Amino acid sequence: MLLVAFMFTFTKAGDLMSAASNFKLLLGIVLAVLAAVEIGLALFLIGREVLDLMRRFGLIAMVAFVLIALTGCTKVEPGWSGIRVKLYGKQRGVQDFPIVTGRVWYNPWTEEIYQFPTFMQNVVWTRSEHEGSSYDESFTANSQEGVPFNFDVGLSYQIESAKVPELFLKFREDYQTLTNVYIRNQVRDFFSIEASKMQIMQIVGPGKQLILANVQGDLERKLGPDGIHIDNVSFIGRMRLPEQVEASINAVIEATQRAQEAQNKVAQSKAEAEQRVAEANGIAQATLIKAKAQADANQILAASLTPVFIQYEALTRWNGILPSVTGGAIPFIQLPQSK
Repeated sequence: MLLVAFMFTFTKAGDLMSAASNFKLLLGIVLAVLAAVEIGLALFLIGREVLDLMRRFGLIAMVAFVLIALTGCTKVEPGWSGIRVKLYGKQRGVQDFPIVTGRVWYNPWTEEIYQFPTFMQNVVWTRSEHEGSSYDESFTANSQEGVPFNFDVGLSYQIESAKVPELFLKFREDYQTLTNVYIRNQVRDFFSIEASKMQIMQIVGPGKQLILANVQGDLERKLGPDGIHIDNVSFIGRMRLPEQVEASINAVIEATQRAQEAQNKVAQSKAEAEQRVAEANGIAQATLIKAKAQADANQILAASLTPVFIQYEALTRWNGILPSVTGGAIPFIQLPQSK
């Protein structure tokens, strides 16, 4: 039983002493001492003949405890960049903050390891307590007319690995504090600056993408030299306006829609009228062409109707039966007059 307890305690102690937290490191040391006590108790139960060995082991355990207490271990995962910071002594420049990766051993009493992510970071600042932080982190800015509006922001950025020592030397903060304090303040300031250049109708309408592009450019120019590169800035959800301003904007939008509908109806009526005119012109042209063709046909027919041709046509169609009343003349036949 003691052997099983020793194996569990020793394994857990090793895991805790490899953690980045100083509290977990201290807890791991305590478990290591407890493991040593367990093995000592096991030896004591084996017999008094090993008493001298226990004393020696106790001395060794004390030495090991001192060595472990002066040693910390952490692991800098891929995609992260760590720097070793001395808590005492003079720190004059970037060269005093070497970049470390992988498993790192350090003295927790005189040194600290700060880690910065070098992969893409996505952060949101919203009013909702269910997204981002549990308290209101939204922004408020004023338009060119002085109209206040509240909005939520999403930001994507990346830290340049080679710039991590300079970044820490300038701000002396971890990346979370850097993000939620310094970067957030810059985002708020640039939104205020860019919004003051635009009217509220532009901000909530076609100028929304323009203000985002301007803010992203401002942030890149400000933070880029420090190794913080902005990938995207966006509004989350809809902007929140004062009730009277929102009502006025809705009225303007509604009036614009009505005007557009009326314009569309005018265009439709004009198109229908033009279509009717085109149809009438088509009918007139068709009638004119038909009449002209008929006139030409009549003219040709009239030119061909000579007296001899008419008499010939009449004779070819006559069945030889004389009408009962003729007045003494044979139809369609012109007999020569006697002298």
